[in-house]
Amino acid sequence: MNINIDNNNGGRRVTTGGRMGYNRRRGRNRGRSGPDRFHQYNSNNRQGGFDRDGDADMAGASRDNPHGVRPTYRGRGGGHQRSWSAGDRSQNSAARRLGLPIRQDASSGSNSSTWFKVTIPFARELGKDYIFQSINNAVEIPFSPYCFLMGNDGKAMFYIQGADQASALQTMNKRITLPNGYKMIITVRQSEAPPFKMDQGVVALIEAAVQRRWNPVALMLNLSNFANDDVLKAEGIFASLTRPNVFHRIVEIIEEKIPQMEILDLSENKLMKLDVLGSARLSSLKRLNLGKNQIRHDSELETLKNLKLVEVNLENNPLCNQFKDPEKYISAIRKRFPKLKVLDGNDLPAPIGTAIDEEEAVVPHRLPGSVQDHSVNGVLTSFNAEFFRIFDSSNRQGLLDAYHDQAIFTMSYFINFEHQSKQWKFDKYFADSRNFMKVNDEGKKLRVVKLGRLPIVSSFTSAFPPTTHDFGSFTVDSHIATAALIVFTVYGVFKELESEEKSAPIRAFYRTFVLIPDGAGVFKIVNDQLTLTNASGPQASNAFTNNALPSMSVAQAVPTMPSEDIKNQMIVQFSQQSGMNEGFSRQCLEVHEWNYDKAGQAFLELNGQGKIPPEAFVKSST
Repeated sequence: MNINIDNNNGGRRVTTGGRMGYNRRRGRNRGRSGPDRFHQYNSNNRQGGFDRDGDADMAGASRDNPHGVRPTYRGRGGGHQRSWSAGDRSQNSAARRLGLPIRQDASSGSNSSTWFKVTIPFARELGKDYIFQSINNAVEIPFSPYCFLMGNDGKAMFYIQGADQASALQTMNKRITLPNGYKMIITVRQSEAPPFKMDQGVVALIEAAVQRRWNPVALMLNLSNFANDDVLKAEGIFASLTRPNVFHRIVEIIEEKIPQMEILDLSENKLMKLDVLGSARLSSLKRLNLGKNQIRHDSELETLKNLKLVEVNLENNPLCNQFKDPEKYISAIRKRFPKLKVLDGNDLPAPIGTAIDEEEAVVPHRLPGSVQDHSVNGVLTSFNAEFFRIFDSSNRQGLLDAYHDQAIFTMSYFINFEHQSKQWKFDKYFADSRNFMKVNDEGKKLRVVKLGRLPIVSSFTSAFPPTTHDFGSFTVDSHIATAALIVFTVYGVFKELESEEKSAPIRAFYRTFVLIPDGAGVFKIVNDQLTLTNASGPQASNAFTNNALPSMSVAQAVPTMPSEDIKNQMIVQFSQQSGMNEGFSRQCLEVHEWNYDKAGQAFLELNGQGKIPPEAFVKSST
């Protein structure tokens, strides 16, 4: 049903598509032949504020005044003028007059960000300029159309933002006289943001806008409220940074044209996500303004943690309301930006910690291993070769003699997400893992501890699949080496031989052993801590290319003679392995300057040649 208002008759006569006339002086309901003769609201026809034809619902409006605004009269029977109250002038009232649902803006409480699609039929001969000029002359508020399009059916379509503009244009429906004598039909519908196509012309305009906003003296780029850039707006381009393609293109422009940028203002852009900015290469950026956006949680800043920011502004974002304690707010933001000095315009106290500049810090050269006393090289080399050979065998029970009766074993795993190599699952290790970051059950923390050599070795069969270790990947660090205690850590990789994966998983491991001598002077494992994680890309690609067991090296030190305690321990160990008595074992070690490997090699050669006297194998009975 079309409502036609005849302006030549003072707005008094309203026709309804050929049906009976209506005169305001006769009253609102006279001459009505039926309940739906003119217009009756049906709640079943209303869908989101629109009828089934998509037009704004006019339910509850007066019959000759479809927008629901009651006029005030001047004089008896004369014309009338609209009298707008303060509430009617508000954007919420404008939306209600259109029968539109009120959508509150999270930051301002208004619905000024709501979009509307305007359709004008029979507009091909009118053209864009005539349509815009006619509407602009008729309405009393600023008129800002976006994305004009002329359809194949002759309909002109464009978008406007805000309920005030929508109300003003709907009021002009069939009130603008066209050159052919007909009235301009204007249909207004609530819609999503206008479609946006990044063609070469649009990209060129966006690049020009970025260049206009760039300050080369201050090294600052001001992208505040970019969607309302005057030049882009005049071209009918809605280049909002909430559109990923727009934000991506602007970031590319920054990377290519102005990589020296130190200050970036992104305020008032309604940003909720920052992943586009987080993936950018902005090594020079030091100050970032994100004020007056829609960032709801501080976790969104996690994507920006690689930026070395010294100043951040987050004022008037929803996330600020989540922190009642200012100290917790500062702590949460500083967690992402450790170098932060200014937050929301306020100077921050210096952080507690070491004052080492990352750019000045020098990472020491990585050594293949570190052993405090070179005399234990042979002991550790022999231990690792024998221990992991048995562990990789089909019978791990052979490790029983390596453990002390009261030995303790624990295992835990973690996933290093910084490694971009394939992440194999750790499901099979979950039940026995003691990673306190993942295990909250206090009972489990105790249950997964293996106490005693038999439970320990039994768990190697039940909890671990068959493996093969890459001896060429081993790095050994000795922390303590005395006659009473040896503590060392082995780093390396191993491969699981039986797995549901398509390819055999390669794991990285860190294993710390604590050894003490038993009553016979033989070192036993009293503590064994194993940590598993995913192998890095280089570790996985270089695995098993050189499977020779490396000898332990001393960290940039000149070999020194072992202490008397270590000498005595070496003598006992050498005597047990060679079968010679301690006197000949001492002589053999002294001749080779207490180098355990050389002494052992010499013993094997001489014993194979039969040059060692029989009395060397006679041990004292005392």
